[in-house]
Amino acid sequence: LMKMFSGNESPDAGTLTIGETVKLVTVDQMRGELSDDKSVFEEITDGADFVDLGDHQVQSRAYVSWFGFKSGDQQKKVGVLSGGERNRVQLAKILRSGGNLMVLDEPTNDLDVDTLR
Repeated sequence: LMKMFSGNESPDAGTLTIGETVKLVTVDQMRGELSDDKSVFEEITDGADFVDLGDHQVQSRAYVSWFGFKSGDQQKKVGVLSGGERNRVQLAKILRSGGNLMVLDEPTNDLDVDTLR
């Protein structure tokens, strides 16, 4: 179903119509769009000092910290993160995109201890 929503597969029968105003964002369990060589901060913010969230601008360091990445953790390379940490990086990136329909593929897969607290 996720692949049909994203346009990667077609239905076997019938049609799937997505409304004109729908901006679909997906969080897949493979996290293939993350770059292992970038820091957490760079991956989430593209190195910008501020990120746009709808009509508001937020300081990038603060935004990254909202996802549990404090000070030094923001400089860790994505490639060394646990599955749960990578999940949080991907979610932070997706939420910046401003979608109005989010499809999560196994969102609780790989949760780390800090996320569970």
